[in-house]
Amino acid sequence: MITVFLLVVYLGNAKISASTYFYDIDRCRYFATRINKQPKVPPRRQKYIAVCEIKQVDPKNTTIYW
Repeated sequence: MITVFLLVVYLGNAKISASTYFYDIDRCRYFATRINKQPKVPPRRQKYIAVCEIKQVDPKNTTIYW
């Protein structure tokens, strides 16, 4: 098991993605920042919110990006 950073994306209060893992927090935060700058989604004008969470995963069973 190793420590990685999971990119979690929400649309409003609903979690829509939590499957992208990074070795580096800066890389994860780069994508989170880009997602957070997206415009609101019509018709309810919900906003994308992305955060990075620390997780323990098995690198043999998980794709982890640099």
